[in-house]
Amino acid sequence: MQEQVLRDTLISAKSGDALAREELIKSHKIFIIRVSSKVCNRYLTWNNDDELSIALIAFNEAIDNFDLHGGASFYSFVQMVIRRRLVDYFRKEGKHQHLALSPMNPEDEELSRYDMNISQEQYQEEQNNTQFAEVIENYVRVLSEYGVNLDDLVKVSPKHRDSKQTLIRVSLTLVHYPHLLSHLKKQKLLPIKELELLTGIKRKVLEKGRKYIIALVLILSEPEFYALKTFLQISSELTE
Repeated sequence: MQEQVLRDTLISAKSGDALAREELIKSHKIFIIRVSSKVCNRYLTWNNDDELSIALIAFNEAIDNFDLHGGASFYSFVQMVIRRRLVDYFRKEGKHQHLALSPMNPEDEELSRYDMNISQEQYQEEQNNTQFAEVIENYVRVLSEYGVNLDDLVKVSPKHRDSKQTLIRVSLTLVHYPHLLSHLKKQKLLPIKELELLTGIKRKVLEKGRKYIIALVLILSEPEFYALKTFLQISSELTE
């Protein structure tokens, strides 16, 4: 979660918003597994390891007790609470005698803070990768409605810079004319005749680049797909 979104969700959860608390838990399950597995020195899975139930309780406790005005990192605080609750559980159950249950010395605390930062970076990377995969999956689904697939894009993507610039110009023109964009999305057909008149580009070129134009227009016209502009390697061309 982005910092401000996290803060707002925390405020809501701490105020008794059950949906906000549920969203926090759902979006941090990977993080909870990572932290708990590190404490236990083995990979844990939901429904199979009691330690994750303890960690989930600890996460809820961290939400309630985190000081929003204290300046500390929520993720560092969560990891500390999870570790403490798991250590208490190990003591009570007589498990994991190999774990260091004594308080950490300053050097260990510093290393722990470093590990926490690394864990959060890895967690955020996993979250970003998951979100990007979902965007790609949705993009592929929408493309299929136009009779286009990823293999097609590989085959029809312009090999020469001038050709790519031409198709990008056509795509931008289409996006800038709402009635043409509406025609494309309703009919699932490229308005070839209108684009030929507006751009002066020959019909043969437009027909040959049809699939590429459609793929690019979807990225340029749908906010959820705009991050995929690098997918078609058009980031720099759009600014020129």
